[in-house]
Amino acid sequence: MIQPRLSRRRFLATTAVAALGVATRAAPAPTAGPVFAQRGYYLLPNRAPTLGLSANRDLLDCIAEDGGNTVILWLAGGFKSRKFPITWAYNETHENVRRDFVAPLIRHAHDRGIQVLLGFTPFGYDGVNQYPLEHPELKAVGPDGRPVAGFGIHCWGWNLCPAKATARSFMREYVREMAEDFCPEADGLFIESSDYAICHCPDCGPRFFDHEFACVRAISDTFWQRRPGATIVVYPHYFSGAKLKFSFSEAVAAKQPFDPRWTLFFTPHSAAPEPQLIAQAKGSWWWNEAPSRFDLAKIQAGAQKARSVHCTGFLPSLECYSYVPTHDEFGEPWLTGRRQVPFGMGWVPEGTSPYRELPLRAARLAYREFSRDPDLTEGALDEALGRELFGRAWTVAQVRDLRELCRVLGTDRNWTVPAPLTTPGLVAARRAAGRLDAAKRTFLRGQLDRVRSIAEAHRNSASPGGRDMARIAQWLADQWRGANLQTLADA
Repeated sequence: MIQPRLSRRRFLATTAVAALGVATRAAPAPTAGPVFAQRGYYLLPNRAPTLGLSANRDLLDCIAEDGGNTVILWLAGGFKSRKFPITWAYNETHENVRRDFVAPLIRHAHDRGIQVLLGFTPFGYDGVNQYPLEHPELKAVGPDGRPVAGFGIHCWGWNLCPAKATARSFMREYVREMAEDFCPEADGLFIESSDYAICHCPDCGPRFFDHEFACVRAISDTFWQRRPGATIVVYPHYFSGAKLKFSFSEAVAAKQPFDPRWTLFFTPHSAAPEPQLIAQAKGSWWWNEAPSRFDLAKIQAGAQKARSVHCTGFLPSLECYSYVPTHDEFGEPWLTGRRQVPFGMGWVPEGTSPYRELPLRAARLAYREFSRDPDLTEGALDEALGRELFGRAWTVAQVRDLRELCRVLGTDRNWTVPAPLTTPGLVAARRAAGRLDAAKRTFLRGQLDRVRSIAEAHRNSASPGGRDMARIAQWLADQWRGANLQTLADA
């Protein structure tokens, strides 16, 4: 149950007792309705090959328990296409490629009141970028006039030129197969425009998004013919005419006519909100990366941003990875050839659901609370964290230490790089390469001291949540013994 913000009298009473380190037992109060009509997460199960049906069912159960009603399953490259086997050859050990479990997973989502959208990028990213292995003539062209170099996360390949008829035909048929043959009960599509590069060939250039739009329009129309009223999410790049800054190049958005049946998707890094388009659209959703990085403050900032621009949904990332990198990704060569650990949680057995682990429960709960009240105070969130994760007799110290654990797991973390304290080998590699200065070593030693204190303080807690926190903290502390600990020593 979700509590609204405290009245002034209750807040003062709570603060007085909390100062002694003990929480009050709040009386039940009416719950507030969610601010956003669409609530849930952006997920990339195609990059988690070790997580099968059981783990993914558990994630959907978690979302339903949190009041969510929508998930994006980015599936391209993660299903066993019969027409284009090159699209999954790199991912042949994936549990869905081996067992084809997404169709029953979608049925389970529907049983839990959750709509499922199938995700892909037209002409790029996972699965799609493997097609040039068989058709190199379809590679996009870079600003230098030469075919683009390989790029990717997990799936390394080449984005395609959308001006080429063969590339457009491939995209339409690949998506049709995914949506109709493998996942016919899916509720819609999530069409994620590239955020890293475009094609600069003579036929594309400033008209790149016009060519991409033609394919997106055709795919949308085909899906709507089969499922009228279905949710199809697109980016504003086809309609706004705005200048866009991607990772590797600049581009200009197209100015195509907007169909109000589309739902729009906006992100901090590649798709700024467009108020005029938002006013026309069936829906509009905001995204950020905060839950997958355990950043409770940025979860709140994301909810506030979504509300401020009048989005109907806030669907941030809760993606985790479990693949084996084949290339140096994000400047960390030590990780190449080593299996990614979901969320850096090395204490979770491989293939097991990580979504009920205490730090993720904290992120999920923060997302749920801020989706109901983006202006929820820190004290009110702490009360919800304490009550639900540690019980009615929760203490301020428990919540303080849980927040610290989330900060530790979020430190220096990005999509494929885990937090330092979870992975001593990565830290040692950084030091050997001259990338671990004295200030960073001092910082990490401080984190390690706090982790040890958390383990000791809650080892004999009366609360199962407290003992669980001690278990996780102890696992972190145990990674830093002997030679590993020397990595953090002063030179």
